[in-house]
Amino acid sequence: MTFPSQNLSDLNRYLEAFLVLLEEEALALSSGDAERLGDLTQQRHGARRQLADAWQLMAGQLGLDANAGLPALRLRAFNGLPPSADWLRLEQLTHEASRLNRVNGRLIDEQMRRTQSALQVLQSASSRSLYGADGRLNDLLNTTRSIDSA
Repeated sequence: MTFPSQNLSDLNRYLEAFLVLLEEEALALSSGDAERLGDLTQQRHGARRQLADAWQLMAGQLGLDANAGLPALRLRAFNGLPPSADWLRLEQLTHEASRLNRVNGRLIDEQMRRTQSALQVLQSASSRSLYGADGRLNDLLNTTRSIDSA
């Protein structure tokens, strides 16, 4: 059984666009650009929906469940014959998307860890009275030092 090559070409094109978003997301995560991340998240959701629709269409054309993975689709589409260049490109792109998604997940985890650490420092500092009513830094060892001489 085969499916129209246009669907495979469309899926590859959607995956290429999705990879660009993942790469931009990695840059935004690395630089801490929260505003850019917000924009990319919206774009990513739209791209993911487009990919899911194209995947479901292809799986349906092959008589498979929408959640079928690459091996099942490949077996049904090529029935033991060598896959086409477009199919090999699809496999390459999906593996790269998976890799970038893992990298971005690690970057998000690291950002979350740094944010949690910063919050703990701020919460700890806010639980102590750092400044007196006169604007001077409360320092148990040196109560005469002001903030501008710290």
